[in-house]
Amino acid sequence: METFFGELVGGFARVIVAALIIWMICLLILLFKELFSPGKLDFKAYLYKVWISLLFSFEITAYGGLLVGPYLMFKTEKYFTYAMVFVVALLFSALAITIRRQTGNWELPKFWS
Repeated sequence: METFFGELVGGFARVIVAALIIWMICLLILLFKELFSPGKLDFKAYLYKVWISLLFSFEITAYGGLLVGPYLMFKTEKYFTYAMVFVVALLFSALAITIRRQTGNWELPKFWS
């Protein structure tokens, strides 16, 4: 039982760290885009774009974990570790789909524009 919860927490950590890395890359792109755009910086709109990019990075990581988890499971032969990554990605992607269904927003976010 200790191994299960340890690997489950490890799966959550791997997915969350991957999402934060993707978010940081998005933040750098967004920062340089705002830095070199003409006109004044609308701070409220910028924070909204940052928030949308955070949500989008978690969603992309959840969907990517559904593909990467089973691949790494059989490639590295650490079945239990990457099975937990797959389970966590499945939970996060189900949460993302539920949120999208309840809000009715099926479009990709427009935080780049």
